[in-house]
Amino acid sequence: MRVLITGATGFVGRHLVNAFILKGAEVSCLVRTPGQEEMFGKRTVETFYGQVTDPISLKHICHNIDVLVHLVAIIREKGEFSFDFVNRQGTANIVAAAKESNVNHFVHMSALGSTSDQSYSYSYSKWQSEQEVVNSGIPYTILRPSVQFGEGDEFINTLSGLVSSLPIVPVAGSGHARFQPVSVEDVSLCVVRVAAQPKYYGKTIDLGGPDILTYNEIIDLIKETYRVKRLKAHIPIPIMR
Repeated sequence: MRVLITGATGFVGRHLVNAFILKGAEVSCLVRTPGQEEMFGKRTVETFYGQVTDPISLKHICHNIDVLVHLVAIIREKGEFSFDFVNRQGTANIVAAAKESNVNHFVHMSALGSTSDQSYSYSYSKWQSEQEVVNSGIPYTILRPSVQFGEGDEFINTLSGLVSSLPIVPVAGSGHARFQPVSVEDVSLCVVRVAAQPKYYGKTIDLGGPDILTYNEIIDLIKETYRVKRLKAHIPIPIMR
């Protein structure tokens, strides 16, 4: 099986490349910045340079690809890189490239909570990206993971840094927001599984871990792990932003 992964050098991509290699797949990666692929070491990974916001750079990269796994997305807007430009249009661009090359299966990494409600700009852009995939005519599977944790994540590791370094930990709002954290390793195994099995074509699948925890409970769990005592300061969300 020949697999092309966009966003391969990101948090999820690094784990996913390894998972596919362990399964014996031939892996190709779309890399935005030359040299980033060096993180894969001596493992055999074919590299294409380009970005999903540049359709010209995507020409021919999908040639002879069986499965395309699309991971590229942003969670914060910066300059010209808006949610619409990267999350929606970027997906539309890679979908077009995959369709032109007759890719057999398009696996799209969305997010839990994606919605058609335009008042939530990030979640709306993820829903729009899903529609680009659904309407492409390519056999697809959409995965919607909850917040992911593992080596290199920007959520649990950020909280851990706050707990380990500050006597008072800032908490956004009441801290009652609920999460269902899932291991990036488990998400990677799910991607590998659905990529190889046609029974998952046309399905949208939510991914979550075994435990549902509030923000407060996650912080408490980190405190227990570090064996430290910390106070929590609940800060109104507008001020936290």
